[in-house]
Amino acid sequence: MRRPVKADLMPWFARAFSSPYRHALQRSMHKARARLRGESDLVRVFVNPRDPFGLPLLQALVQLQEHFGVRIRLHTVWQLDEEMFPEPALWGPWAQQDATLIAKLYNLTPPDRPTPLSETELKAATARLLQAEQANDGLNTAARILTDLWSSDSQSEPGPEPTDLHNQTLLENEKMLRRLGHYQGSMIWYLGEWIWGVDRLDHLERSFTDQGLNRDASRAITFTRTWADLTNTATRLPDGHPAAETPLDVFFSIRSPYSYLGLERAILLAKAWNIPLQLRPVLPMVMRGQSVPDAKKWYIFHDTKREADKLGIPYGFVADPLGPGVERCYALFEYARSQGLEIEYMVSYARAVNAEGIRSETDAGLKVIVERAGLEWQKAETLLNDQSWREWAEVNRKAMYDCGLWGVPSFRYGTFSCWGQDRLWIIEEAIKKRVETSSTQGVCDPTNNAKVT
Repeated sequence: MRRPVKADLMPWFARAFSSPYRHALQRSMHKARARLRGESDLVRVFVNPRDPFGLPLLQALVQLQEHFGVRIRLHTVWQLDEEMFPEPALWGPWAQQDATLIAKLYNLTPPDRPTPLSETELKAATARLLQAEQANDGLNTAARILTDLWSSDSQSEPGPEPTDLHNQTLLENEKMLRRLGHYQGSMIWYLGEWIWGVDRLDHLERSFTDQGLNRDASRAITFTRTWADLTNTATRLPDGHPAAETPLDVFFSIRSPYSYLGLERAILLAKAWNIPLQLRPVLPMVMRGQSVPDAKKWYIFHDTKREADKLGIPYGFVADPLGPGVERCYALFEYARSQGLEIEYMVSYARAVNAEGIRSETDAGLKVIVERAGLEWQKAETLLNDQSWREWAEVNRKAMYDCGLWGVPSFRYGTFSCWGQDRLWIIEEAIKKRVETSSTQGVCDPTNNAKVT
């Protein structure tokens, strides 16, 4: 009898680590420690002045503090670890655009400054943020500092430089950030959980409510606009409608757990509007020579589980397809597409490696994936050594970079593109605009198929 190897055991370890029982136990331990320290209401916020997501986050926290009895402690950080940000030249413009979109979605002040930040301005803002950490009204002060920094295009007078004491505080803050398990600003640490930016504040609101910290028991969770309303107002477009002829491109990696969630959600969106879905697989970052450090891997794993549970998508019984699993997946993609089953095939594959613990690098596992997608295993088996997929994978990667994006999942509809499974609302807004434009130009109204005059 063959002895189990590491690859046999890893899906079961992943399942154990993502189990609700382990999460409940871990959370209970953090709650107990917080009670002993008198910190059940203490929220730690790590903010980096160079990170535009910090501005809408601090403004949102000001609002939340009005509704919840919590103490918010600021920790200013400065470093942007190159390992965590593999494409810094692309990250900067994307981050500012994306943070502006999320700010406008929640009627917050966007970081839409038209000119680059200077090192002088950044250092001055850092010094003021470090001073605000010690103030009673530090949150509001910090929000004003970032508003001034990110909302102005004027070159202000040089501000104070960080002192030696400030630099020591900065160093201690960054050590705390790493010790607690994260690597970037715009992060919240509460009862053992990391909350990123405005996007994950719904989880923080639920935690506050569970702790009995809400001032108004009838208040509903508010920071849900990026996901809760997707397809709620969708109208199925008639065949031949201009908006239905524009495909939704999905750039994704079969290894990426966020891609798995994005694929499931993109399929729902495309079906709701009757628009074509075009899959554009790319190699995982690691197989493209980019680094994904352990802290980032663990955060992504736990965050995906949390988001998957929220969306009702199974996740956690993970059989990582890195290497042979990815290559075998892509080797059969053209076969699946020739049968008109590429979506069924990728969904089958993604569910297998993210939620069912099926090892796709084995023939037994791959056979299950292939056959339940409606494909023939005997045919598929003869194509596993095909390497032609590397050409179109590279074409897809370049097309993604042409959108100013480098990570998956990314989406493109016409001239609109975005990164992240929780940005599909942007694509839906683009579809709506396309429908409105078509209607004013005298094409069919999709609500009744009548000619618009």
